[in-house]
Amino acid sequence: MIKEIGSEFWDDGPVRRDKVYLLCGRTALEYIICDIVKHYKVNSVLLPSYCCHTMIEPFYRHNIPVRFYDIYFDETNGLSAKVPEVQEKEIFYYMTYFGFNQLRGIDLQKVKKNCTVLIEDRTHSWMSENTGCGADYSYISYRKWTGFDAIALASKERGTFSEFPKAVHAEYSRMRRQASSMKRRYIYSDTGKKQSFLELFGKAEELLEMDYAGYQPTSETMAALLKLDITYIAKTRRRNARFLIDALKNVPEIQLMFQKMEDKEVPLFVPILVRKDREKLRKYLIDNSIYCPIHWPQSIYHKGLSDRTEGLYERELSLVCDQRYDLDDMERIIKHIKNYYKR
Repeated sequence: MIKEIGSEFWDDGPVRRDKVYLLCGRTALEYIICDIVKHYKVNSVLLPSYCCHTMIEPFYRHNIPVRFYDIYFDETNGLSAKVPEVQEKEIFYYMTYFGFNQLRGIDLQKVKKNCTVLIEDRTHSWMSENTGCGADYSYISYRKWTGFDAIALASKERGTFSEFPKAVHAEYSRMRRQASSMKRRYIYSDTGKKQSFLELFGKAEELLEMDYAGYQPTSETMAALLKLDITYIAKTRRRNARFLIDALKNVPEIQLMFQKMEDKEVPLFVPILVRKDREKLRKYLIDNSIYCPIHWPQSIYHKGLSDRTEGLYERELSLVCDQRYDLDDMERIIKHIKNYYKR
């Protein structure tokens, strides 16, 4: 390298090497795991028992044995965790849920002292006040919050990443954009068939399921992230969530997973626990054009869960509160839930 000083800049950064944008949350997690196995000797990972299969599968991909710590709902304390002793050379995976930083029962200082690596999944807590847990690695999947094709951020607290994905998953991004455009026409112009864009969304996710590792987001998605009005999104979500919480806290047939919203919490959804026959309530809402997801469908990777964790998977329903909707929409959700139980 020529040791010249001054004159025009050449094409060489500055580039942050402790933060990398990737295709999706699972891509980011897999990328982090690749970095971990380069720098640490790890024998296992301790994951929350309440999680998506996409948080589990990348560890199996790298032949890292998985243990679960118990996540459950306690009538007195709310959403809680029971963490066993961290084993030697173990990764600890930490997250809070739905934008509410109200998970009880984890002594993070003790965990950090005993684990080899701490990963924080900040997908649900992205817009909420930072937990400040001091993780070695963290990641955020942004597509859960808005209409991006797919984009996520992986971060490393100490040191830098050494490899950087250059490939774009063009086919997946094309399918997602096309399906989103089809849905927009359906919503705003009542043109096209609903089944068509649903099938295309499904095919895109099937493709991602098979091939997700080592991709960066498209330049269009990066540009969209830079333009995002985070203040508006946070304000709208908080307003909608507060309205739902206040109206539903005394409905006896359901429980709010979180009875209140703390300052600077920004909900991803408002999760409720249905005391009986969740699928019947969910179908009733669908019949009235209200589509609420569940978190999460169980998979072959969900093994050895406790009965109280199983209860979360069987009872949880996520009420939509995002920036596409106003208080009239929230009133409609409330009305149909109450009407269902009045029948």
